[in-house]
Amino acid sequence: MAWVWWFIAVPLGVAAVWAVFAPRNQWRSLFSWSVADVHTSEPGGAAYAYRRLIAAIALGLALLMIVIAVVWSSTRDPVEPPRANHVEQTWGTPEPLLMHRTFQPALAPTDTLVDVPIDSYLPVNDDGGAPLYLLDLEPFSRLGTTNIPGYIGSIPSETDAIISRADVIVKVRGPLLCVPRTVVAIETPERVHLAVLYGLPNPADGSTPNNAEACPLGEDLTGSVLIPITLTDPIGERIVEALDGAPLTMAGLGD
Repeated sequence: MAWVWWFIAVPLGVAAVWAVFAPRNQWRSLFSWSVADVHTSEPGGAAYAYRRLIAAIALGLALLMIVIAVVWSSTRDPVEPPRANHVEQTWGTPEPLLMHRTFQPALAPTDTLVDVPIDSYLPVNDDGGAPLYLLDLEPFSRLGTTNIPGYIGSIPSETDAIISRADVIVKVRGPLLCVPRTVVAIETPERVHLAVLYGLPNPADGSTPNNAEACPLGEDLTGSVLIPITLTDPIGERIVEALDGAPLTMAGLGD
């Protein structure tokens, strides 16, 4: 339908512009052949002024038709939905933070910390390359700082070390006021049990905080965090479970 508006608007606009800026030339080119004496039959100044007025109105109509054609085309053309990036496709939204730390997983949980459920996991470096795109994520921080007393591990010496050496990446939604304190990884030939334990940062006075009260589960205010974990061996065909034996969901499948 839009082509009809264009088909009418373009010739009308050209003729109108010609009539506005050169009405005498237009009359002589298009209409002089139909009269016996060109000089006596040529319109006067008032007639040309009237022609300019009519041409200006026609030019406005032509511009209106062009606007209608453009609007019609934009509303009729299918709009391609935005494509999700690699992080969104695998880990969902909102975009998680990355725990940019190197650490040694513990072999048993700590009773004073809070076991935050793992949303999903992703085996890495088994067959393909390391997911270095994760290094573009913002690093985990608390109230804008990454130098948190009691925060697990230490800053790696190499920028990509945490990803290139990881065997699995887990995603958790932890309480905003708390930080990852310990990661537990218990490996057997058939299974890998994983857990992420949260707690408050170390108090300045050296006291022991009540992490169970300060880091409650099920709160609406949580932050998504990706945690790269280096195991003794790649996951391979082993089953990945929480400490209580509940199977974990692989990222991109049910996250």
